[in-house]
Amino acid sequence: MTDFDDLNEPYSFDALAEDLLAAAPMGAPPSAHLLASGETGVQFESLVLFAEPLFATYELDMADAFALKADPDAALPEVLAVLETARMLWAFFSLPPDQRVKRRPALAAQLVGPDPSQEDWIAIESLLDTVEPYWQAMLPQEIEAAQQTGHPALDFDALLEHPAFSLVHEQAGRGYGPEALSEIEARALFAQPLLDDPATLIDDTAFEAAMERASAYWALAQQPSAVREDTLRETVKALANGSGSADEIKAEAQQMVERFHALFPER
Repeated sequence: MTDFDDLNEPYSFDALAEDLLAAAPMGAPPSAHLLASGETGVQFESLVLFAEPLFATYELDMADAFALKADPDAALPEVLAVLETARMLWAFFSLPPDQRVKRRPALAAQLVGPDPSQEDWIAIESLLDTVEPYWQAMLPQEIEAAQQTGHPALDFDALLEHPAFSLVHEQAGRGYGPEALSEIEARALFAQPLLDDPATLIDDTAFEAAMERASAYWALAQQPSAVREDTLRETVKALANGSGSADEIKAEAQQMVERFHALFPER
């Protein structure tokens, strides 16, 4: 049986380093990996197409966006900034119209800082006017299809609170836990209970399934508590995938969320 309680068992990270590096390159900005992999709940290709007017406005080559997907570690800062903005606008335009009015200050703070000038507001309104027709041209079924990533589609508030997008960047420079582990080390320690069975390590299919669950639980644990239950349901649905193991997946997910916060209480 998986042991979720033994948080301090010595663990060798070396055996998992290659797989975890592939899942979350250490040199990549967190948002680059999240956007490229669709972990924010929008397919990367759909996000790039939605960002087309931004690439045109800033005279950037959309081909560089697809290069980012191939190698997030080498993401061009200006291209990443456009894609981050596009993902934020995707969430913003997903709000009901009356909520967009109320959430404009939060959007402005995210885009230009907490004290937008009059010129900033003019630029933001121009940006919204430029991008909104692209959003309105998308059919509901196209939006729904674009959000079929196997990950929950983060809404506006959840995106604002996500560590990779939050204005509070202190976490980005800190390690995980009292030993200040790197993200790779932290992910390996976190995933340990899912990999304790030696049979899992020698079975490629079982290993990949365990790593998929570990990645999903890692993302789930970092969701704001206000949306975590909804995210949990979507995560269970995606991982169970009609296999009849939904109850087991849900219990495992809840235990792994508890493990994350026990290991890394500062997060």
